[in-house]
Amino acid sequence: MGYNVKPYMFLMCALGFVAVLMMGMPSWTGESTTLTAAYLVMQFYGSSADCLTDALVIKNGQNDEEDSTSSLQSISWFMLGIGGAVFGLLGGYLSTDEKAYKGVSLPGARLYNLLMAVFPLGLFVLLFFVKEPKSKIRPSFKVLGQQLIRLGVALFSPPFIVLRLIAWLLITGAARFSLSVPSTIFSTSNLEITPDVQSWIDACSYFALSAGVFVYYRFFRHTSFRYIYGSSQVLVGVFGLMDYVLVKRWNLKLGIPDVPFLFFSGAMAEVLDRLNTMPFLIMAGQLCPQNMEATFFSALMSISNQGTTIGQFVGSAVQKSYNMTEEDIGNYDQAILLKAGCTVACILLIFLIPDTNAMNPTNAESIKPTNPTLKALFKWAELDGADEKKVEE
Repeated sequence: MGYNVKPYMFLMCALGFVAVLMMGMPSWTGESTTLTAAYLVMQFYGSSADCLTDALVIKNGQNDEEDSTSSLQSISWFMLGIGGAVFGLLGGYLSTDEKAYKGVSLPGARLYNLLMAVFPLGLFVLLFFVKEPKSKIRPSFKVLGQQLIRLGVALFSPPFIVLRLIAWLLITGAARFSLSVPSTIFSTSNLEITPDVQSWIDACSYFALSAGVFVYYRFFRHTSFRYIYGSSQVLVGVFGLMDYVLVKRWNLKLGIPDVPFLFFSGAMAEVLDRLNTMPFLIMAGQLCPQNMEATFFSALMSISNQGTTIGQFVGSAVQKSYNMTEEDIGNYDQAILLKAGCTVACILLIFLIPDTNAMNPTNAESIKPTNPTLKALFKWAELDGADEKKVEE
């Protein structure tokens, strides 16, 4: 067909629609094996569609020389926050009751998935209206070799921008280690937060995500990535002490009930986290070599997720060292202080972040090798001239 993204998006939307529909129909997924298979396909659809959508966003954003990928990335994440908030509210409503349709009992989770099936179907229809230029490069082993060389140059050529960014993501991910288990135990056992209330809190956090994206785009697009990363990293660490206030029950002494306090702290944490994350998303988009947008961006996002995974392992080790169990989370407050200190300490590594901003792109295409052999390989891998076989649009 000559397209890089649309055919795969059509396929993923079709698979996603069938999988989500199956998740919502008890008669189709009565057995655990079938339900598990449908869930795996649904996750495959979600991750693949996300990767391909990012490729479209980055490819179109790179064609805008005025502000590169910042506008499209901001719009994309703003709408993600709105969608998450709407369905968080819907999930909270459905979790409080069991609905029925034509005499067939549909638990809230099943009905939720039936409603979710509208989205892959809607995306399938919208794809007919998405314009994507036909690819100018025919797939071949030579093109594959050229792309791998360009990828290697982007990774390993001085000043090693991509490797420095990867190091920052992994280190900060480990420093902001997860304490989700004691947090959940404290919320359910000590604060007696019910699932429906938690859904409302999550929905509020998604609205805050959109607010954080808006604040970044409106006020900080021209600000140095290094400054935003450094200041937001410190604020995230300091604001993490809100959990310490909650554990110590100081909020009650100030006359603030638990639920309003959780709404406020969750929303503020999401705004600060989004300010801390947007520079990475925009930098990752700027650094993607042309015709490798999906591969390169998804690789960087996977590495970012690995930082989160490392944080979960570190969190488990911290919980074990503080002798925290499901029955006893008495040292939870000390673990919160340690996490806040480690998060703030990452400011010492701020030199790893390039001192550029969203309006002054750090482009992988501008990274050139210095070694003579690498120079020759890079020249061969530039994919121009006879290597491009143009296709009539």
